[in-house]
Amino acid sequence: MKSHVKFNAIRLACAAALGVSAMFAGVSHAANNDSFNATATVIAPISIATSTHLVFGRFSHGGGGSVIMTAAGVRSQGGGVILAPGGTPGAASFAVTGEANATYSVTMPAETTITGPAAATMTVGTWTSAYAAGADGTLDGSGAQTLQVGATLTVANNQAAGAYTGAFTMTVDYN
Repeated sequence: MKSHVKFNAIRLACAAALGVSAMFAGVSHAANNDSFNATATVIAPISIATSTHLVFGRFSHGGGGSVIMTAAGVRSQGGGVILAPGGTPGAASFAVTGEANATYSVTMPAETTITGPAAATMTVGTWTSAYAAGADGTLDGSGAQTLQVGATLTVANNQAAGAYTGAFTMTVDYN
């Protein structure tokens, strides 16, 4: 009798499983889909090119101090520095080009040095910028803008006489 009950229980479980699967066999899930487009717009790369270099001009250390060149090209001195005539002091100027009416940001150089005779150095820092026309960091309708850059040169007491030079990097990026 026990084996007969066991056999009936197995038959009942199989019948229940078949009944459940038959119940769902007639049900179908309707699939639904939609299509979409992918688009992209390639814009002109932004670039910067030096038009004029930053020139602090001629001066005497006069006990040390600074030479300040504003982004507008106005030179002044601080401390004991004595400005001298001659040469053509002026702010650096850059042509920035890219996508018309685009905005951009400028990354100024870190404080760094210029090197002269016998490896003597002076520090250039406190960078400033100005834009020749239009809003700050906005290219015009043709995709251009002039960027002017000034800085402060720190002059040591008894700074060695001679010509000093150094290279700096300006970076522009679209906002």
